[in-house]
Parts: sequence; C-alpha cells; structure tokens
Amino acid sequence: MSEKELVIGKLQSGRNFSVPVDYQVHTTALIGIRGSGKTVAATVLAEEMLEHGLPFVAIDPVGVWWGLRSAYQLVIVGGEHGDLPLEKDSGARMAEAILEHNVPCVIDMSGESKTTVRKFVTDFCDRLMELNPTGTRHIFLEEAPELVPQRPLGEQKRSLAAVDRLVRLGRNKGYGCTIISQRFATINKDVLTQCENLIALRCIGKHDRDAAADWIAEVVHDTESEKKAEKFVKSLTGLENGDAWFWSPQWLKEFVQIHFRMRKSHHPGETRSVGQSAQQVQMVAVQDFVDSFKRTLKRPLQSHDERTFKGIRETVKITQAANADYSEEIAKLREDNNRLSAEVSKLRSVIGALRTHLEPDFRTLQALFSDLNAATPSNGLHADREIWEPWKQKLGKRPGMMIEALLQRGELTRTQLATLTEQSPNSGGYANNLSVLNRNGLLERNGDKLRLRKI
Repeated sequence: MSEKELVIGKLQSGRNFSVPVDYQVHTTALIGIRGSGKTVAATVLAEEMLEHGLPFVAIDPVGVWWGLRSAYQLVIVGGEHGDLPLEKDSGARMAEAILEHNVPCVIDMSGESKTTVRKFVTDFCDRLMELNPTGTRHIFLEEAPELVPQRPLGEQKRSLAAVDRLVRLGRNKGYGCTIISQRFATINKDVLTQCENLIALRCIGKHDRDAAADWIAEVVHDTESEKKAEKFVKSLTGLENGDAWFWSPQWLKEFVQIHFRMRKSHHPGETRSVGQSAQQVQMVAVQDFVDSFKRTLKRPLQSHDERTFKGIRETVKITQAANADYSEEIAKLREDNNRLSAEVSKLRSVIGALRTHLEPDFRTLQALFSDLNAATPSNGLHADREIWEPWKQKLGKRPGMMIEALLQRGELTRTQLATLTEQSPNSGGYANNLSVLNRNGLLERNGDKLRLRKI
C-alpha cells in the first residue's frame, strides 16, 4: 500500500481499504440515515487528509466536527469551541482567508439559522470559484439537502446554483467536494449525479433506494456494473453501522463493501447518550494559525469591480504569455498547412488523370447496364415457368443460367446474356452453351436479340 493513500477502513476480507490522496479534488456523495455512521465516515476522510497535509474546509451545521481538534491542528470558526467567532456575512471573506493560509478549517454553524447557513455557503462557494488558488482543497458540506434541495424555493435557488457550480467545475480550480446527507431523495438530482463517487451507508426509505438507482442509471454505463445495481440497492436497508458501499465507476472503477475505521479524534456524538456525562477534551494548540487567520479576516474584502479588473489583468497577462509561447507553434502549423495544400493539389491532378483514362470504360459499362435495366419480359410470354424448370435441370449450370436470365428479361443481346450469366461473350464455352440451347430448339432471334422460343 502506498504511503500516499487515505486508509479509511477495511474490506470484508479484513484487508485495509484506501483511496488515493487525489480524493481531495474529486466529488463524492456520502449518504446514510442518522446513526449509520455517515459523519464518522466523513471525519475519517478528514483525519486522513490531515495526516497527509491536505487542507480541507468543513461546513458543519451539526456541531460535531470540532472534535477533530482533540488530535489535529486546524482552525475552528464559530460554535462553542471556536477559535474565532463566526460573522454571518463573512462567507466571501472566509473563502479568501482559507485559501491564503494552508490550514484546514471547520466552520461550525450549529447555532445559526438555515437562512444564515445558506447565505454563508452561497457567498463562500461563489467566492471560491472567483479566486485562483495556488493549491488544492476539499470542501465537506454537511446537511446538504438544506443547500441543494430536490425542490428549491426562494434563497435555496442561490445556494443550489453555488454548490452545483462547485461540484461541476470546482476540480478545474483544484477543489473537491463531499456532500453529506441522511437521504438520497432529498438531494437535488442534478447535483447528485454530478458526483463521481458514492459512499452509501444504511438507507431505509423506498424513495431513497429509487434515488440511488437514479444515480446508478446516470453515472454507471457498463453492463457489468449494471448487474451489481440490484444487489447494491437491496442491501442498503441491512447495512450495519459503519458499513458502506464505496462505488467509483469512472475514477477508481471500484465497487466494494467496506467498514469505516473508528475516529482517532474525539467524537462528540458518542457523549450524547442518555445517562452519559460529557467528556473533558484537551484541544491541540493552534494559536499561531489563529493569529494569522485573524489578520487576513480583518482586511477589507475586495469590491466586485476590483475583483473583475484584477481578473481581466490576469487574463491579459496569461493571453500575452500564451501568444509568445505559441508563436513558433503557429508558424509550424502554417508551414504544415502549406505542405498539405501542395499534396492535395497533386492528388487532384492524379484523380483527374485517372478519370480521363477510365472515362471510356465507364461510359461503356453505363450504356450496357442501362440497356439491361430497360429490357423487360414480353407480357405473359414465359409466365409458365414450370415448362422451363426441367430444361434448366437437364442442360446443366450455364445453359440453365441462360434460360433463367431470358425468363427474367425476355430479350437480351449476346453480350448482355453473357454478362448476366458470368461468361465472356467471345469465349468458346459461351458459344457451346448457345449451341446447346439452339440444338434443343429453345432459342429464337428478334433482330439482334435472343429470346426463348414458345413451347
């Protein structure tokens, strides 16, 4: 197993299961009902990223991701355990600060309204897509149906558009995304089917199983994987806590059932059982990160016009550099184009010469087959084929073919009859076959054409 892999659990055989660190820039839908282990699965992925120095952002309306700080260095914004307070309108500024500092971050929004969460995520995602990051980053989105509902209303349409754009186009800028939900059916279908990978824990409802089947129909196209779909959908209701299907039909081409490992960091959800007291958790110090983060957040956010002009200037610089780099390639392409034009001209000359040479033969064949098409049987003259079938059998293959041709066409010239029966009109064999028909009194002439005699 490569050191550059995220070890997230074990296969049913007991062997470790891992995904490449490139997971950071891929998109995944992580689905499972409450209590099935979906947040544990998501935070296990985050722990692996932390251990490999891969930055991420987790938007956490649930309030459980802060437990990662018991074992790892990261900044928490908002919530009871926040290193920094959350400013409700700071989504765009937070995106700038997170990209400037190579530090993982949890944005705890558990105390905020759904409207505030949607606005923050909309501004955050929109600004991420405006910026040009120097590195890669993964975004975890908990409670995804609040952001990308199947039937969006009001401001939900803005959050849907922002997240959809991140999922579809984020990889071009180095972003990956994991959308997390309790149910398949409540996530917008267009967003769900844009996800390259699926991690499915226990799901019970029929509508959710139907939505899972829709994902399969959109994303999976080979016959072998389609055969797995029925097994996959039927098994969702019986999965144990922590058990999941990992399906990556295009990227990793994996379809396996795994059991996620336990979290290495504190899991706040474990202390929320009745009769169990809360644990005191020692948090890892990150004051240096926090101080640097604060300074960035205090800077005024660039205006839309400033961002636009900056983008235009960067585009102009890139275009100028590209023109300089490609000038030599353009000159080469022009040279190749001139050479190909000369070769095409030569080919046209050869084709013209061939046409001149073959024209007489073509005209001769054209006239011959025109005559053949014009030849039609005499009305009713040879309608009774039973008379001729014994002669065809008696006289053999070639004379029989000649009888058949005259039955079909009525009258034919010597050359036409030879052509239709696959014989040379000047050959001795053809002359002998004609003699056979004449000796038996089967032929008569009508000008320059031959026809069968009435019997």
